[in-house]
Formats: sequence, structure tokens, C-alpha cells
Amino acid sequence: MLIHYIVPVRPVLPGLLLPPVCAGVLKFSVSAYCVFRRRAVCLRIGREFMPSAHYPEMSEKLMAVLMAMLVTLMPFSIDAYLPAIPEMAQSLNADVHRIEQSLSLFMFGTAFGQVVGGSVSDIKGRKPVALTGLIVYCLAVAAIVFVSSAEQLLNLRVVQAFGAGMTVVIVGAMVRDYYSGRKAAQMFALIGIILMVVPLVAPMVGALLQGLGGWQAIFVFLAAYSLVLLGLVQYFLPKPAVGGKIGRDVFGLVAGRFKRVLKTRAAMGYLFFQAFSFGSMFAFLTESSFVYQQLYRVTPHQYAWAFALNIITMMFFNRVTAWRLKTGVHPQSILLWGIVVQFAANLSQLAAVLFFGLPPFWLLVACVMFSVGTQGLVGANTQACFMSYFKEEGGSANAVLGVFQSLIGAGVGMAATFLHDGSATVMAATMTASTSCGIALLWLCSHRAWKENGQSEYL
Repeated sequence: MLIHYIVPVRPVLPGLLLPPVCAGVLKFSVSAYCVFRRRAVCLRIGREFMPSAHYPEMSEKLMAVLMAMLVTLMPFSIDAYLPAIPEMAQSLNADVHRIEQSLSLFMFGTAFGQVVGGSVSDIKGRKPVALTGLIVYCLAVAAIVFVSSAEQLLNLRVVQAFGAGMTVVIVGAMVRDYYSGRKAAQMFALIGIILMVVPLVAPMVGALLQGLGGWQAIFVFLAAYSLVLLGLVQYFLPKPAVGGKIGRDVFGLVAGRFKRVLKTRAAMGYLFFQAFSFGSMFAFLTESSFVYQQLYRVTPHQYAWAFALNIITMMFFNRVTAWRLKTGVHPQSILLWGIVVQFAANLSQLAAVLFFGLPPFWLLVACVMFSVGTQGLVGANTQACFMSYFKEEGGSANAVLGVFQSLIGAGVGMAATFLHDGSATVMAATMTASTSCGIALLWLCSHRAWKENGQSEYL
């Protein structure tokens, strides 16, 4: 049955000269979408009799899978092409660090997309925002396949990021719509467990696709994946029960919602630590391709395996988070351990770099493993603590969190690029400084709330 959908793919695109692997990915995506569409149409008959209250009808695991698949746009978009950065620089006649700027610009675009998507989703509903974001993402990533200069790549990465930001921002809001406190933290952790697989395999998939069809094949894969997500959202995410109208004062409305979130000082400490903790990881993402592949001379496949060790550690810590939450431990207690481990790992990495100059590869990788891996202790618990302050404006609050995380992460990444001196010192110093800033701001903004949250009604 699939042959009827596979055969016409290349004839209807006669002007596109894609590598064989790119055409194969396109064929697979079209055939999978068509089979999925037939199945979804049948399921819609039964859905007509479902009540309009949407998420409570989903099982927790089904909701977690759907939300995790949406969130995976981010790690796929960031991690999959990391091994191909040197080849992209050569192909586009640009410096490696010029291509690395696409990482920071991607985060800036994501921030803008989250600003728009989070606020609009509170008015129009989650589904329309997700569909719009996926369409923008798909068009942009398909265009990246045909770029001929670094400038075109950077511009399209911003557009791609805008679509990704609009899509992923609804996830936290949907969880907050139906869960709170420890239950919300457990749901975020469950999503995180599923999500961990993507950063683990994304660089490996990228290296494999690069070997088969060049760096362009990576972006063809991303386009195909976004098409699959578009179908999933269209047919399995119910329409919003009600949808408001966006008036001319939409920017004033957005500003008002953001202002109310930003005035909640007790929550801001959690926001800042989450953002600077992400900034520490993003400094690694920005510099790791150069440090690993240029200074230590590892191959793209070896780089992918070294990168995977970080995700394995993150998965382990994420399981620890899920286990401790089920036993009734307060999210802040787990967060505290994450803060301690992350700071110690970054400080150890900086000390090793300052002592050795270029420390043994195993030592650097071990320090990075524990630093990046603590996202499994930090992410779900920080987000649960922050979101617990906002019961009526979950979309806007999640957008603010995403915006700050993206902007600060991008800023730290840009700082690492600007300070680049051809050594591993910049990566270690930037990661340590970012975590230190997060700890300081957490204490300044939320030290009183930290003491009170053990008896708080919303946790």
C-alpha cells in the first residue's frame, strides 16, 4: 500500500537535486504521514462523541509522549547538526565560529517565538499555536537545505527557531493547566525521561546522516520530523473548548501578562537559576564542537559518543528525580542537590583546565558529564517551583521562563564565542560563571520563598 504514496515523490519535485538519503527521508515521511492520516480519520469518528474537556481524557503516559515529541524539536534542532559544523563551515566558505553563531541566534529566535506563542495560547488555545509554529518551522528548515552562504543560514535559523519556540512553549502551559505542585514535577520528570532519548541519539543521527548525504540531509530529516508532528497535533490534540479574540491591543495584553509574572519576585529566583543553568549547558554546546574536534581531534562519531555520555548522566539524574518525588521529597530538596553537583563539576573543570592547560580528555568529559547531567536534577524541579506561582497565566508564565532561558542561554553562548581564544579555558570559565550567576540571583530573589516553600499550599 505504501508504494502508491512513495512513487510520486521525486517526479513532483523535478527541480530539486537532493542526495539519495534526502529523497529517502522525504519518501518515508510522506508514506508515514499518509498511513497515519488514514488511521487518524478512523479515530476521529469516535472522537466526535468525546467531551470537549480535552486533556483529562488522555492518560498521563500518552500526554507525556505527545508533549515530549513536541519538545524534541529543540534538542533535534540544536544537537543534530553539531557534528557537522566543521563541514558546514567548509561548504559555506565561512569560519567555524560564524556557523557556531547559529546556535545563539537560534535561541534568540526561540525566545521571540515563546513570547508570541505563550501569550496567544492563553487566548486562542494551545492547538492553533502549535500548528502555526510547526508550519513556520517546517518551511524554514526545508529552505535551509538550499542555502549557499552563512548569512542565509543564520537568517533562516532565526525563522526556524521562531516556529520551534511557538510550538514548545505550549507544553509547560498544558502541564500547568491540569497539574500542580509535586504532581506537576512528576509530569515534567516523565516528559523529561522520554525527552532524554533525543539528545542522546541526535548527534549520532546527525553524524550518520552527514556521512550518508552531507549536512543537508540533517535538515531534510528535521523537515520530515516536523511534518509528522504536524499530523500528530492536527489529529490527536483536541480543539480548544473556547477561543478568545486577539484585538489591536494584543501587545498591551502580552505586556500586561508578562508584567504580572515578572512582578512575582519569589518566583524570579527560580527563573534566573533555571536560565543560567541552561546557559552553562549552552556554553558547552557552543564550544564543544571546537574543543572536542579541533583540540582533541576526535571524529564526528567519537564526538557523538562523548556527547551521549552527558545525556546518559542526565537520564540517571532524571530517574533519581522521579524516584525521590514519588517518595514524597520536596522538589526544592532535589533542586538543592542539583545546584551543589553542577557548581562542583564546573569548578572542577575550570581547575583542571587552569592546571593542565589541556587536561586529559577523560577528565574533561567527566566534569562536563556531571555539569550537563544535573539538568536532570534541576530542570523539572525548578520549573515546578516557578510555575506553582501562576494558576491563571500558565501560558504567559511558561513563555517568560522560556524567553529568559533562551535569551540568557544565547547571551552566554555569544559571550563564549566572543571570548574564544583557541583554548578550552573559555568553555570551562563561562560554564562556571553562568552557574555562579544563577546561584547568586536565586538567593537574592527567592531566599525567603525557599525557606517557606516547605509549608506552601501550592507545593
